Amino acid sequence: MSAHRSIRHIVSTAITAATLAACSITPPDLGEIRQELSRHAETLPQEILQRPLTVEDAIALAVAHNLDNRVKVLEEVLAAGKADLSLFALLPELAAKGGWSKRNPKKLTTSRDTSTGATADYSVGEDAISRTGDLTASWNLMDFGIAMIRAEQEEDRVKLLLEKRRRALHLLVQDVQASYWKAVINEYAEKKYNSLERRLVKSVEDAETAERTKVGDPMQMLAHQRAIVDTMRQIAELQRQTSTARADLAGYMGVQSVISFKLAELQDDSFLTVADPTETIENLEIIALGNRPELRGEEAQFRIDVQEVRTELLKSLPGIGPFMGGHYDSNTFIKYNAWADAGLHMAYNLVDMLSTPKRIGQAKNVAEVTRARRLALGMTVVTQVHVSDLQYRHALKEYRLTEHMAGIDRRISGLASKSKQAGSGSAMEEIKAEASGMLSTLRRFILYSDLQGAKARLNSALGIDPALPPDPAATPAPTPDAAPETATDAAPSTS
Repeated sequence: MSAHRSIRHIVSTAITAATLAACSITPPDLGEIRQELSRHAETLPQEILQRPLTVEDAIALAVAHNLDNRVKVLEEVLAAGKADLSLFALLPELAAKGGWSKRNPKKLTTSRDTSTGATADYSVGEDAISRTGDLTASWNLMDFGIAMIRAEQEEDRVKLLLEKRRRALHLLVQDVQASYWKAVINEYAEKKYNSLERRLVKSVEDAETAERTKVGDPMQMLAHQRAIVDTMRQIAELQRQTSTARADLAGYMGVQSVISFKLAELQDDSFLTVADPTETIENLEIIALGNRPELRGEEAQFRIDVQEVRTELLKSLPGIGPFMGGHYDSNTFIKYNAWADAGLHMAYNLVDMLSTPKRIGQAKNVAEVTRARRLALGMTVVTQVHVSDLQYRHALKEYRLTEHMAGIDRRISGLASKSKQAGSGSAMEEIKAEASGMLSTLRRFILYSDLQGAKARLNSALGIDPALPPDPAATPAPTPDAAPETATDAAPSTS
């Protein structure tokens, strides 16, 4: 009983130790992630971040330093490595074996005559110490055919990941453009509106005082208050739409801090270039169906599935192939210690005959599902092209109307200021015109941001690869009066 209890104690102790060891395996400390992020921030080009960034600089930084984009690149490199490794499966199998053994006592054997039943004396046919060696090359033709198909499948998987990275790049550039313009607009609003906001608040307070003291027409004072407060509310709403853009842009560019970079400045009369779409919807459909990464990826997946059907067909065949080898045995009782052989071997798993029809049918079904998914995706692509084209055209129309209105409000504000200086206008009309001008300018910039987003979505729907700018470290710094609006918004083209 004591021995039994000792065994139980040893087993329980071992289990407890194993459990504690398993519990000691904890995830890495979050501090390590912070350190990794800090090291990543040190790799960013500081000379670029210290100058006002244009939209081209932001795109270049995002493409080069965005962490999600780096993951896509590493996945593509990993798939390419697997494709290269699959080529080694085409080579024949070369097996080398060696052995050394010693027997004590020696192996003594005898024999019996089946006619007389007499037993011969014991004899020795092997040495006490034995050394053997083999070098055999074999080649299974069925495995060779399957390896060829697997190599082609790995190449298609590389193409599939390449198209996924293209799609991720399209979305990244689209998000960077939208966030950049909103961040620039938000900085413009904070810079220009802060001083105006104090004057607007004072104007409302003065109108409230005039209303209470019956200095002016109460209805006129209330109308003035309502107009100013409504304008302030609309400006606050526009600021809310752009408040998080800088943080989003920092994340896309791989920058840890939102205060570690500068953006180019907008001016009240900044000229923003836009262009009318020149392609018909039919041409846009053709471009999209030929360029969309998702469709190209589905084509690669369909080829993989078709090759899988061929793989299952090959697996249904017997494994047959030649072999050739050289052998050595140190046994002194053998006349020829070294010899060679060659031949043809064949193997066939009879049980696989039962599952072969099912496996082939399943592989064909997978290929048909991929074909149907590709067709459905094609319809989705066509729909996205129509929607994106309509959104871009409407955004362009709305922007031009707002641009016209902003120009009118600027002229009204100028006339109101001159009228007040001449003594024929009031301070209330001047501040109201200035607030309306600020609102129109912000709306113009916001709609330009929406227009850039609509253009990026259209290009993404067409599958057009963005024209990536060169390395920002190689481009000269912009002049102080340079504004981000110098970027040209080109229309979709087939080039």
